[in-house]
Amino acid sequence: QHMLAEARSVLGRETTLIASCCEDLARIVDITLEKHSGKSGRELNISSHDQETAINTVRLIGNLVYHTEYNQNLLRTTLVLPMATAGKDDGDTPSRTGLHVLLSATSLGPACFTLREWCIVAIRNAVENNEANIELVRRLEANEALGDTPELRKLGVKVDLDERGNVRVQKRD
Repeated sequence: QHMLAEARSVLGRETTLIASCCEDLARIVDITLEKHSGKSGRELNISSHDQETAINTVRLIGNLVYHTEYNQNLLRTTLVLPMATAGKDDGDTPSRTGLHVLLSATSLGPACFTLREWCIVAIRNAVENNEANIELVRRLEANEALGDTPELRKLGVKVDLDERGNVRVQKRD
């Protein structure tokens, strides 16, 4: 167990693996959401190659941040530019991080069921015992929470919105 934790830590500290994963996942999220702008979630369509890439990328991110505070922080602080502005930052580009991209990937769930499940696991691993990551998620505004799904219950997590529309992630009683 200690050897795996050390390996995760080294991968975070000495490689660009987390940043590369976030960029790859952002590409899939951006292209898919742009292509399906204005359509319902049920109309989302993702190629099998992109589905496989997204699932494996989210699984890797989830494993890299598991019980590794350095990597959890790296996910929160790694900036990922939207595709349309990649390579140029004019100051008006909204900033998003790897954690934002991971949260955004859940919106692809209707087109790729297992992606949503892996996103839930990866998000749990990213916020577990990390107050800064929990606070970033809390500050985000959402239109609606995931609700009370069996998967969240199994993970011991409750996700809902407060009166101001902020996402609240809590451990279940």
